[in-house]
Amino acid sequence: MDDREYFEFEDAQLTSFQLKFLAALRVLVDGRLRPYCVEFDDDRLLLALDIDAPDVALVNVGLELSGNRLRGDRISVDDRTFPPTPTRDGFVLEGTPTDLAARGCELLDTYVRRPVVRYEWLHRRRVYATCHLFEDTGERLADMYRSDWAPRRQEAELIAKGFVHGAGWIQTEGLGEPDRVILVRGAR
Repeated sequence: MDDREYFEFEDAQLTSFQLKFLAALRVLVDGRLRPYCVEFDDDRLLLALDIDAPDVALVNVGLELSGNRLRGDRISVDDRTFPPTPTRDGFVLEGTPTDLAARGCELLDTYVRRPVVRYEWLHRRRVYATCHLFEDTGERLADMYRSDWAPRRQEAELIAKGFVHGAGWIQTEGLGEPDRVILVRGAR
């Protein structure tokens, strides 16, 4: 399998710099990680790596190569955009294909190794809410809330206190301490 196939490029006409970057990145990920091409145009390519836990998508990490400049950070699951300002692990830098591939691989490894825990809240011995988050930073990644299993009137109280977003998504931030904390990715 060649580098184009490995990163799921179709018949894209890649520049020499892009080909060298992809070859160096493939050597570094050594089959452990499988970033794939999400977007490609004349002088820009975007690779993504999905980081999941059982039954839930957690985070997508993107590497955007444009000329000799690499941007790496979390990207939106919905539209593959980068955050307006870099996260604590994000970066934008220039360099050689080998140097950029090394820094890109380092970022992917950082996210893959980062421990993820699942907070669980129980009512009548059933899990009615969960929150997946990075254990080291406390950054919340995915919430689930089942009002039909939750304590009576809790949903209305959470909404009244502002723990709701978008189209009525209840946020677990308002629930207080979880009943259980379970490691779902990484090691402590």
